[in-house]
Amino acid sequence: MQLPGLESRCKFGAMNGNRATAWAEGTSADLVDDALALGVKASPRMVTSWVEDGMLANPQPRKTSAHGSDPRVFPPEQRELFTRLLEARERSPLGRIPQRSLIRVVLYLWLIDDTVVLTPQARRAWRTHARATGQTTAVRRSENVRAIVEQLAHPSASLKQRRAAQRVLEEGERTGQIDINRLTAVLTDLYSPWPVQPGMPRIERALPGPFGPVPVQHHIAMWKARQETISLLKREEIDETELDRVRAVYRPMWADYQARRPAMATIGAGAFASYFAEPDSMEGRAIEAVDAFVGTLAGELGLIEAASHAAETARLRLAR
Repeated sequence: MQLPGLESRCKFGAMNGNRATAWAEGTSADLVDDALALGVKASPRMVTSWVEDGMLANPQPRKTSAHGSDPRVFPPEQRELFTRLLEARERSPLGRIPQRSLIRVVLYLWLIDDTVVLTPQARRAWRTHARATGQTTAVRRSENVRAIVEQLAHPSASLKQRRAAQRVLEEGERTGQIDINRLTAVLTDLYSPWPVQPGMPRIERALPGPFGPVPVQHHIAMWKARQETISLLKREEIDETELDRVRAVYRPMWADYQARRPAMATIGAGAFASYFAEPDSMEGRAIEAVDAFVGTLAGELGLIEAASHAAETARLRLAR
């Protein structure tokens, strides 16, 4: 998904061909007219739905007489946002970009800028994003999990071990609930599929990573921490103050990572370059930035530390 070049202070695009567009505040009816001018079917109910989902901010009251108020209005930045999202959606070679992709762009704007998407809107957008996370067909979920299993599996892992890991992962993705003891057991067998010898400690391998060996407990802890973070976002249990605080932590960390990215791609003579490849589209950048913020949020909430402790406890219990 490609979005227009950035001209206005909202950093989302203010160009209509070669002519700058002067955006003005507008009512819900004005936004509907904007959509119809693009050839997109729209209605006041659609605008209301976008507000509920965090695609748009709440319109503001505008009182112009002593006897009543005019219809609520959206500020110029939000009217532009509405149009640009519709334009991007209609340009997609897929026909229509799904809402979960557009919501990530809204969140990306919140992450990089303070003028277009404000935190009350972003909180609703995070809820919508969290609700869409993992919502896919059983066939697609099975394909995704199978790819993860093959990525983690040792070549000598049996078909039975692979199937056991896939069942537990699919169940966790479908329900959002993780039995960390059961997950540790099946993924340890998948990662290190050798029989335990009586009186000998279990041999456990670690996969190579750009910053050192990666044991299976790392994958378990990160999966559990992210699932818990998504669950909190889904229930809107993270308030606006906390979202703003974590965003303030995230921004310099993300900027530092972007600056060091080319050098990091050379680690191990480029063996891990794919880890640091930069997305070549707006949607790709949005996906990457949003996922990174979820990881930062999990860390700032202490969920990664707690999940790591739980994963290590499960490993020790399995070893006994």
